[in-house]
Amino acid sequence: MKYIKHVTTLLTVVLLNGCFEVEDNSSDVKALLDQAENSVSIKGVVVDALDLKPIGNALITVKVGSTEVVSNFEVTDGDFELTGLPRSSDIDIIISSPDNKFLPRTFFTQTAQGSKDGIEDVGSFAVSEPVDVEISVINNETGNALSTLEFIAYSHSGANSSAYKYQHVSSFDVETGVYTITLPKFINTSISANLDFDKDGAADYVPELSNFLHGRNLYIGSANTKEFSRIHVNEVPVASDLEIRLSLVDETAEPLLDATFYIEDSVVESTYDESTSQYVITTQLKDRVSLQLPAFTSNEIKYQSSSFTISKLADGNLNIIKNGSSNNCCFAIPNTAVIDLALAPQVIIESETPLEVVLAATEVNPLDSSFSVFYSQAVAVELENISLTNSEGFTVLKGNADSSDQVAAGTTHITGGLSFPVTFALSLNDTRLTVTPVSPLTVSDSYRYDIQSVTNKATLERADIYNDQLTFEINPSTDEVFSAADIKLDNENYTTNGSVITASNSAGVSSSSSNWNGSVYLYFPLNINALQKLTLRKTSVNNDGISSISSSNYNVVTDGQIHMSAVGVAKLAANESVLYSSMNRSVILNSAQAETQKVYRLYAGEYLSDNTSSEANSISFEYSLETKAGEVATGNITIPVQ
Repeated sequence: MKYIKHVTTLLTVVLLNGCFEVEDNSSDVKALLDQAENSVSIKGVVVDALDLKPIGNALITVKVGSTEVVSNFEVTDGDFELTGLPRSSDIDIIISSPDNKFLPRTFFTQTAQGSKDGIEDVGSFAVSEPVDVEISVINNETGNALSTLEFIAYSHSGANSSAYKYQHVSSFDVETGVYTITLPKFINTSISANLDFDKDGAADYVPELSNFLHGRNLYIGSANTKEFSRIHVNEVPVASDLEIRLSLVDETAEPLLDATFYIEDSVVESTYDESTSQYVITTQLKDRVSLQLPAFTSNEIKYQSSSFTISKLADGNLNIIKNGSSNNCCFAIPNTAVIDLALAPQVIIESETPLEVVLAATEVNPLDSSFSVFYSQAVAVELENISLTNSEGFTVLKGNADSSDQVAAGTTHITGGLSFPVTFALSLNDTRLTVTPVSPLTVSDSYRYDIQSVTNKATLERADIYNDQLTFEINPSTDEVFSAADIKLDNENYTTNGSVITASNSAGVSSSSSNWNGSVYLYFPLNINALQKLTLRKTSVNNDGISSISSSNYNVVTDGQIHMSAVGVAKLAANESVLYSSMNRSVILNSAQAETQKVYRLYAGEYLSDNTSSEANSISFEYSLETKAGEVATGNITIPVQ
């Protein structure tokens, strides 16, 4: 290999020169000796991804950072050995074909700490012949091809910040209206294209079929198997100016003056047109706009809150819904830039007019998970009558937690349902209630807001009003980074590394747990939601230091769907008595994993004891993953049993 030959030759020259020159070259010699001392060797094989047979010939280039340390090393019959690589370093191994029989592919790996006299086996590197994939994206409104996309794909193995340098990028043929991207034919590869052209955080087009949309990206999974795809997209409506001319009248159709309108807590600017007796409101409509008129008094007559909502229908028409007023109704009108609307708020007759919900949010505010309700009259609220719960969560009450909780020492109560502290605020003359969690809701789960009761400020009557509750989901984050190193193995035997996890129960009685063989489970953190695909293939099992071949396949995530159960984790001693109540989720008590409300768990099909310094217990897997952003990583991992 040229790299090592150059080093050896240079070292020889320096040593010989040292015999004849008075000049001190000791620092140069030391540097070269250190370089040789700190280098390692690796070996592997380049195979065809179709049949995993060795490739006849290939070229290998190795980079350490931006420095090319090996250039076009020739591979014959698949096998290669690379020497003189820096020890314990991240390296890029780029494999290409001298005759273009396969696509170049980059493998990100790390050299080991091993001895300079040994050689590390880095396994097989799969490459594939190319295939041209064509995609046609049709704008339904115009019937023409959408020409402003750029499809990107990743087929590298491993993870590295320089992955973007090796991406596959599409080209567009203006005459045919077709995108073409070249992919490895026998390596599972997805493609995606950003649909957020104006960079406002939302897609400007959406595909007809929702499975082609991932966040703001147009997405095709396993694109290497689809030589042609036609996708129809619809343009997302942009906000347009809308003028609302509102006739606000009493029961006799006489105008009501001095009204103030709001969108949420913000005042909407309006003018009053004396000639038509109308409030004129200029706003913008993208898909939906809702205006509220809080309860008010005019000419010593009290009127309850009312609202009207204007939304775009799929056919392009506008739908109008009035709430809290006389003749509540909904109706559709042709799309227009100017709407004439009449609204007649209902008169409040104290002690007779019931308190009602005029408008309740159908989803939480995405910024802070808050929930708002707009009531027909002014209300007072007590914090104790507002709840935010997660029915899938659980609470753990140990017998030694509180002397007055009526839970005996040595016993733990685990109860389904988890409550979260909230704050609230009243606005719009105390007709609009907004409830907000004290802390962000970080676990992707199902939650419920419930306003148990409010007090009518005019009558001081307390009532549980219909429709002031909301069940909602916190969607999992897809922006987190998942690594195969996040996967854990646990035999759930109350010990880890051979030592007891929880030394005594809540009565102070020592646990006698020992490191016995237990059923082994794979544990995955919540950041697995960032994956589009994850497959594991068990390759070997190490049982008390004895290694054996074992093969099983696990389709952990496919098409973004996670194929395993969510569990909670609480750590209790083996001799703790446990009482359960109203549980919706299983809680694991004998695991070494951190206590949590939610983690994913999958049976690994083995029966092993803890991995310790004296007895090795682990399972080795091959893994292949794809993120929802389209990045691909493959590799091998050995996971010790906790």
